[in-house]
Amino acid sequence: MKHSIILASLLISPWLLDAQDTENLSKPEVLAALREAAGEQEMDFDSAYDAAVKAGLEPQYLLESKVVRLLGGSDLEKLLAMVSSIEANAENFEVGGNGFFADRDQVYGLVAIFKALSARQNRDWEAFEAEVKEGFWRSPELTNMFGMGRLITERRQQIMQEVTMANLVLPMRLEIVSVDGSKTSLAEMVEGGKAVLLDFWASWCAPCIALMPELKNKAEKLPSQGVAVAGMNTDRSNQMQLAKQVQEKHGMDMPWLLEPESSPFSSALMINSIPRMILVNPQGGVLFNGHPMDPQLSTILASLGVTL
Repeated sequence: MKHSIILASLLISPWLLDAQDTENLSKPEVLAALREAAGEQEMDFDSAYDAAVKAGLEPQYLLESKVVRLLGGSDLEKLLAMVSSIEANAENFEVGGNGFFADRDQVYGLVAIFKALSARQNRDWEAFEAEVKEGFWRSPELTNMFGMGRLITERRQQIMQEVTMANLVLPMRLEIVSVDGSKTSLAEMVEGGKAVLLDFWASWCAPCIALMPELKNKAEKLPSQGVAVAGMNTDRSNQMQLAKQVQEKHGMDMPWLLEPESSPFSSALMINSIPRMILVNPQGGVLFNGHPMDPQLSTILASLGVTL
């Protein structure tokens, strides 16, 4: 990811800075070399940075160079860890002209984007919405750089899904065929228990296959605690054959179901991506609808007195 979306005004020097020669260079020359190294991933940034420190370059320039370097390397975790420092020094950053940032709004827009991403990680959706709006207003080009449009779409879909799930009652007595040819229903599976946990998967879905050991672990631990566990295959061709192959290869000793061709469950549950795990209570209410590794699943299971 190039830093050019940040600034076309980056100073470009035709030479690399040797830390041993810093005493012979002026601060502007040291700064120019640092900026070049920050903007070009193939250059030795660490040496340029150490030289700049030795030359006594002002802290805001050091921080700016780190930010641009990390932006170019797409090191999001390190960038998020720096958000407080960036915000605290935002007024000191050089903008326009020879600065890294086009204007002050771009600096604060970057801060807002980082705060939005942190809020998303913490599931603080109110803060996520507020920071996304702030970031887009101040710096729409940086907002696009971090794929916020996709994240906003995901959140809007999640909101619609939550509203739908709150009022949804699944068809508990709908007949479902298993790979062994037997027939069952969600009502039969959950009878006398607390809930049924369904894993929606397909043979072509690499993340689904990668999570088979996790599903197997759940199938070993949860039934004794009142939660039935089953796989729900969603392949649309050669369904029986493909489901059997995966079951045998991974030793999935649990109900191994084939979703009916009309996809009644996937449709009702608004499943537009897999892997997806659904927790259903005996009445057909949806307690959880999300990624199998979402920590919220464990929280909801704990509310039922169930532990993983």
